Amino acid sequence: MKQSEFFTDYFYFVVQPEKKDSKDVLHYCSGVNITRFMPMLRGRLGLGSNPMLSGLQLVKYDLCTLAISKGATPRENFKTSECAGMAPTNETWYTEPLVIDNAANLSPDDVIKFCVNSLMKRIIATSLSGHKVPDNIVAPRDLQGHLDLLCKAA
Repeated sequence: MKQSEFFTDYFYFVVQPEKKDSKDVLHYCSGVNITRFMPMLRGRLGLGSNPMLSGLQLVKYDLCTLAISKGATPRENFKTSECAGMAPTNETWYTEPLVIDNAANLSPDDVIKFCVNSLMKRIIATSLSGHKVPDNIVAPRDLQGHLDLLCKAA
Protein backbone atom coordinates (compact mmCIF):
# COMPACT_ATOMS: atom_id res chain seq x y z
CA MET A 1 0.00 0.00 0.00
CA LYS A 2 1.09 3.55 -0.63
CA GLN A 3 0.51 6.76 1.33
CA SER A 4 -2.63 8.70 0.47
CA GLU A 5 -3.20 12.38 1.21
CA PHE A 6 -5.58 15.27 0.67
CA PHE A 7 -4.40 18.83 1.39
CA THR A 8 -6.17 22.17 1.24
CA ASP A 9 -5.36 25.36 3.14
CA TYR A 10 -8.44 24.56 5.30
CA PHE A 11 -7.88 20.93 6.25
CA TYR A 12 -5.78 17.90 5.48
CA PHE A 13 -5.88 14.12 5.81
CA VAL A 14 -2.87 11.82 5.42
CA VAL A 15 -2.85 8.04 5.76
CA GLN A 16 0.55 6.34 5.91
CA PRO A 17 0.58 2.53 5.67
CA GLU A 18 3.18 0.43 7.43
CA LYS A 19 3.87 -3.27 7.97
CA LYS A 20 4.41 -4.09 11.64
CA ASP A 21 4.96 -7.72 12.66
CA SER A 22 3.59 -8.77 9.24
CA LYS A 23 0.31 -6.88 9.90
CA ASP A 24 -1.00 -3.81 8.11
CA VAL A 25 -1.02 -0.63 10.18
CA LEU A 26 -2.33 2.77 9.11
CA HIS A 27 -1.10 6.02 10.61
CA TYR A 28 -3.86 8.62 10.26
CA CYS A 29 -3.10 12.33 10.50
CA SER A 30 -5.70 15.05 10.12
CA GLY A 31 -6.01 18.74 10.79
CA VAL A 32 -8.30 21.74 10.39
CA ASN A 33 -7.12 25.31 10.00
CA ILE A 34 -8.86 27.28 12.74
CA THR A 35 -7.67 30.61 11.32
CA ARG A 36 -9.19 30.04 7.84
CA PHE A 37 -12.58 28.91 9.19
CA MET A 38 -12.98 31.82 11.65
CA PRO A 39 -14.81 34.14 9.21
CA MET A 40 -17.49 31.47 8.71
CA LEU A 41 -17.95 31.03 12.46
CA ARG A 42 -17.46 34.57 13.79
CA GLY A 43 -20.29 35.95 15.88
CA ARG A 44 -22.44 32.80 15.79
CA LEU A 45 -20.85 30.52 18.33
CA GLY A 46 -19.53 30.61 21.87
CA LEU A 47 -15.87 30.41 22.81
CA GLY A 48 -15.78 26.63 23.35
CA SER A 49 -18.10 25.76 20.45
CA ASN A 50 -15.93 25.50 17.37
CA PRO A 51 -17.65 23.02 15.02
CA MET A 52 -14.47 22.59 12.98
CA LEU A 53 -12.68 21.07 15.98
CA SER A 54 -15.61 18.89 16.99
CA GLY A 55 -16.18 18.06 13.30
CA LEU A 56 -12.65 16.69 12.98
CA GLN A 57 -13.11 14.71 16.20
CA LEU A 58 -16.38 13.25 14.88
CA VAL A 59 -14.71 12.28 11.60
CA LYS A 60 -12.09 10.39 13.62
CA TYR A 61 -14.82 8.62 15.62
CA ASP A 62 -16.65 7.73 12.40
CA LEU A 63 -13.37 6.37 11.02
CA CYS A 64 -12.96 4.27 14.19
CA THR A 65 -16.44 2.82 13.62
CA LEU A 66 -15.59 2.07 9.98
CA ALA A 67 -12.28 0.47 10.97
CA ILE A 68 -13.94 -1.77 13.57
CA SER A 69 -16.57 -2.83 11.03
CA LYS A 70 -13.70 -3.95 8.75
CA GLY A 71 -12.00 -5.99 11.49
CA ALA A 72 -9.35 -3.39 12.30
CA THR A 73 -8.42 -1.98 15.70
CA PRO A 74 -8.18 1.81 16.04
CA ARG A 75 -6.21 3.29 18.92
CA GLU A 76 -5.15 6.74 20.03
CA ASN A 77 -1.77 7.91 18.83
CA PHE A 78 -0.06 9.72 21.68
CA LYS A 79 3.27 9.73 19.84
CA THR A 80 2.34 12.25 17.17
CA SER A 81 5.75 12.49 15.48
CA GLU A 82 4.31 10.87 12.33
CA CYS A 83 2.04 13.90 11.92
CA ALA A 84 4.48 16.67 12.88
CA GLY A 85 4.97 19.39 10.29
CA MET A 86 2.15 18.34 7.95
CA ALA A 87 0.04 21.48 8.17
CA PRO A 88 0.31 23.22 4.79
CA THR A 89 0.27 26.79 6.20
CA ASN A 90 1.70 28.58 9.24
CA GLU A 91 -1.71 29.43 10.70
CA THR A 92 -3.42 27.90 13.75
CA TRP A 93 -4.19 24.20 13.26
CA TYR A 94 -6.02 21.60 15.33
CA THR A 95 -4.93 18.02 14.66
CA GLU A 96 -6.27 14.52 15.34
CA PRO A 97 -3.88 11.54 14.94
CA LEU A 98 -4.89 7.88 15.08
CA VAL A 99 -3.34 4.45 14.53
CA ILE A 100 -5.33 1.63 12.96
CA ASP A 101 -3.94 -1.87 13.56
CA ASN A 102 -4.89 -4.93 11.47
CA ALA A 103 -5.97 -2.63 8.67
CA ALA A 104 -5.73 -5.11 5.78
CA ASN A 105 -9.35 -4.40 4.74
CA LEU A 106 -8.89 -0.61 4.67
CA SER A 107 -7.06 1.13 1.85
CA PRO A 108 -5.49 4.56 2.48
CA ASP A 109 -7.41 5.97 -0.52
CA ASP A 110 -10.75 4.75 0.87
CA VAL A 111 -9.96 6.24 4.29
CA ILE A 112 -9.13 9.61 2.71
CA LYS A 113 -12.29 9.64 0.61
CA PHE A 114 -14.41 8.68 3.63
CA CYS A 115 -12.87 11.39 5.83
CA VAL A 116 -13.03 14.21 3.27
CA ASN A 117 -16.69 13.49 2.52
CA SER A 118 -17.54 13.22 6.22
CA LEU A 119 -15.82 16.51 7.11
CA MET A 120 -17.33 18.34 4.15
CA LYS A 121 -20.86 17.36 5.23
CA ARG A 122 -20.15 18.90 8.63
CA ILE A 123 -18.63 22.05 7.11
CA ILE A 124 -21.65 22.58 4.83
CA ALA A 125 -24.05 22.13 7.75
CA THR A 126 -22.05 24.57 9.86
CA SER A 127 -21.84 27.21 7.15
CA LEU A 128 -25.62 27.76 7.08
CA SER A 129 -25.11 28.58 3.43
CA GLY A 130 -26.98 27.59 0.31
CA HIS A 131 -23.65 27.01 -1.46
CA LYS A 132 -23.50 23.56 -3.00
CA VAL A 133 -20.36 21.46 -2.86
CA PRO A 134 -20.15 18.25 -4.89
CA ASP A 135 -21.21 15.12 -3.00
CA ASN A 136 -18.25 13.17 -4.31
CA ILE A 137 -14.69 13.99 -3.48
CA VAL A 138 -13.12 16.52 -5.82
CA ALA A 139 -9.55 17.61 -6.38
CA PRO A 140 -8.08 19.57 -3.45
CA ARG A 141 -7.64 22.69 -5.60
CA ASP A 142 -11.31 22.64 -6.65
CA LEU A 143 -12.48 22.03 -3.11
CA GLN A 144 -10.28 24.89 -1.92
CA GLY A 145 -12.30 27.23 -4.16
CA HIS A 146 -15.58 26.04 -2.64
CA LEU A 147 -14.20 26.55 0.86
CA ASP A 148 -12.97 30.05 -0.04
CA LEU A 149 -16.53 30.91 -1.12
CA LEU A 150 -18.09 29.45 2.02
CA CYS A 151 -15.77 31.36 4.34
CA LYS A 152 -16.01 34.66 2.47
CA ALA A 153 -19.79 34.51 2.16
CA ALA A 154 -20.20 34.32 5.94
